[in-house]
Amino acid sequence: MIHHLQHIADLTEICRQKGIQHVVISPGSRNAPLVRSFSANKNFICISIVDERVAAFYALGLSLGSQKAVAMICTSGTAVLNYAPALAEAFYQHVPLVAITADRPLQLIDQQDNQTIHQVNVYQNYVKASMNLNEQLLSEEEHKMQHAEILELIDRASSGVKGPVHINVPVSEPLYQELPAPSPFLTIPKKFISVPGNLSDDFVETWNRSKRRIVLCGQGNPDPVLQKIIDELIEKSQAVVLAEPISNIKGKSIISAIDRVMTIVDLSAMEDFSPDLLISFGGPVVSKRLKLWLQKQPSLTHWRIADDDDSIDTYQNRKALLIGTPAEILKKLSESGIVSDPMFLKHWKEAYDESFMKDHSFFQSVPFSDSLVFNYLMNHLPENITLHLGNSSPVRYAQLYDCRQSSAVYSNRGVSGIDGCLSTAAGIAAVREGLHLLLIGDLSFVYDSNGLWNRDLPNNLRIVVINNGGGGIFRLLPGPSEHECFEPFQEAHHPVNIKKLVEAFGVDYYGCQNRKELEECFPAFIHSGNGAAILEIKTPRLENAETYSSHLKQIEKIKI
Repeated sequence: MIHHLQHIADLTEICRQKGIQHVVISPGSRNAPLVRSFSANKNFICISIVDERVAAFYALGLSLGSQKAVAMICTSGTAVLNYAPALAEAFYQHVPLVAITADRPLQLIDQQDNQTIHQVNVYQNYVKASMNLNEQLLSEEEHKMQHAEILELIDRASSGVKGPVHINVPVSEPLYQELPAPSPFLTIPKKFISVPGNLSDDFVETWNRSKRRIVLCGQGNPDPVLQKIIDELIEKSQAVVLAEPISNIKGKSIISAIDRVMTIVDLSAMEDFSPDLLISFGGPVVSKRLKLWLQKQPSLTHWRIADDDDSIDTYQNRKALLIGTPAEILKKLSESGIVSDPMFLKHWKEAYDESFMKDHSFFQSVPFSDSLVFNYLMNHLPENITLHLGNSSPVRYAQLYDCRQSSAVYSNRGVSGIDGCLSTAAGIAAVREGLHLLLIGDLSFVYDSNGLWNRDLPNNLRIVVINNGGGGIFRLLPGPSEHECFEPFQEAHHPVNIKKLVEAFGVDYYGCQNRKELEECFPAFIHSGNGAAILEIKTPRLENAETYSSHLKQIEKIKI
């Protein structure tokens, strides 16, 4: 007779053979057999995190940091729904996660049984694929068919356009019996990978004809091979490369703080800055100014590079999709030896360099504010630190700096939610060496403060909380602050004492609320040797928007 928990033993073994290392586990009863099976296997690094939403974002960070698929296990019911925000982020950021959710047997659904909801296909819009395991398999052939389906599902997470997958696991009682060994007939077939063919001559010819080329790098992970190829591309072809900090492409010849150029130049009226060929790749870009400008050029020849077929057309002018890796395609184009108009790159570089010229004098006299804080932090980052940017204000302020001294820059820009920023940063820091610094707003921090409820909170993590008394981003945007409902419902000022909250979790706390205190406090905070630490910087709620606007006006005054 086949054991009623055989499907769990086999799932564990398949995950092991597929090379999954990290498994983030949240407690429960229905998932007890899964927890016992994975935690007893010494091939897995199992991490216990109670809050399922935090656990899922932590798993997202582990996957981003390790560049490997990460599994996560939860019990049935609403615990399953708490995975959804991180899975949506992983789906749009193309991060391989394997969500394993315990479930009640089918006959107990809608029968007022505890912790029971409809879990089959519960994430259908935000995973690449999902399956519901059958626990009542009667023959070896049925088991082999289910093994093949699990294998295909896990492979899909890490192949083509990567992303999360979902395995729902019905579990019948008794839950605490001894688990069986994996099925003796379980085998993992070898998989062969096909290599894309040569780039079409038509594309090479179009590249050679173009004189004003722009390569736009979307969000991506650090890639030394791609970085080297892009450096060679600039040198050989004089192409303009636009790469925001979250693209993790950097260098002296790269336009990183894109919003500075977009602020000082009326690009719609400046032919010197308009490309005749745009090549884009990677994830989203942050700059709204850049998006709007590119969307106003419907006749632009725009090629997108992607690992697999997709329908992404952010700028509404995509003319072709090149399937392959950016490294292999850009390398072939750079080898053509045809140089762009050198004045095109010169115009962009001059505008970019001059946009920084008056920053020093401006910040010498500006009052204490978010703008001053970010200017200080961006200019005092330790070399090779890994920078994490919270959504809303932090990632936008960082758009005005190149972040070149950091080794990597991360931000949850797949869906751009404020939930999970802290937990994701903790997950990345757990698997990437060196110092990690998260810049996060007060609302986002409080929202994800359970991310500190983690016995494995990395010692190399530093968190700066910019406390401007609510959702400061809405004071930077035109419109919201003009309405009566703004303060209670959009800015959403909170009563949380962040110092007490941090100390409740046993994490070291630092605080400051003026320029002098910041300059004295920041070095001690960064070099704190007692594990993870948090620096709260209190800034004036009403003055921040005015200072931010003044900074942009200062940049606008530069004449090109």
